[in-house]
Amino acid sequence: MNFLQIEHAVYEPFSKEWLVGIGIFSIYLLIVVAASKLLNKSQRAVFEKIWGGALIALLIGKHFHLVQENLWNFMDNLELHLCGFSRMLSILLLAFGVRWAFYPLFFWGIVGGFYSLLTPELTSGETTYMFIEYYVVHGGIIIIPLYYFFVHGMRIGRWTWSKVLSLNLLLMIPVGFVNHITGGNYMFLCQAPEVENPLIIGDWPYYLIGFILFGTAHYLVLTGIFWRSIIRGEKIQNINN
Repeated sequence: MNFLQIEHAVYEPFSKEWLVGIGIFSIYLLIVVAASKLLNKSQRAVFEKIWGGALIALLIGKHFHLVQENLWNFMDNLELHLCGFSRMLSILLLAFGVRWAFYPLFFWGIVGGFYSLLTPELTSGETTYMFIEYYVVHGGIIIIPLYYFFVHGMRIGRWTWSKVLSLNLLLMIPVGFVNHITGGNYMFLCQAPEVENPLIIGDWPYYLIGFILFGTAHYLVLTGIFWRSIIRGEKIQNINN
């Protein structure tokens, strides 16, 4: 087992690797859209279980692959980035029907997944498996909450963003402790990402303040984009009550 930190792979937008990754995401999206349009309700239920099972297999395969390649370590490979949490929420939602998982996934997945695709940083190695796994996982955490929004009619509330933001801040405490124990950089609490991103401003700890401010702004924008559906959902809920 490797106890040294893995060298991260960073891809510039519109590079060859970046375009291949976006191609993987696009194929994934087309498959899900086709399934949502062509399958009936019972068939979609089976599709979702298979989808969730595939994500579990991909997760197990990731760690097995890293061990085989002598790349697994505590510093890089625990699922303690927000995208890692989103991955676990995706599995809970698809494979086990845990509906509360939708709410943090909606914000973490769409915002985090978007920037992970725009400015990718592979923290677990650059093998072919890890490359494909990165784009399937980070593409999935965007696709899955949108699938449940449009296909299942699930809705966030007007204050869901604030609850998810509070959860973000609370998670910084135990994840920071894990970073201290392992020497890791989960949630990028100890060091800024290596990617070129205009939203990453300053050195530690100042970029963390930017993370919180920009994260809040993104959550509010996302809430604003879906505001009409939020209000409509609240009206329907009030009528049903």
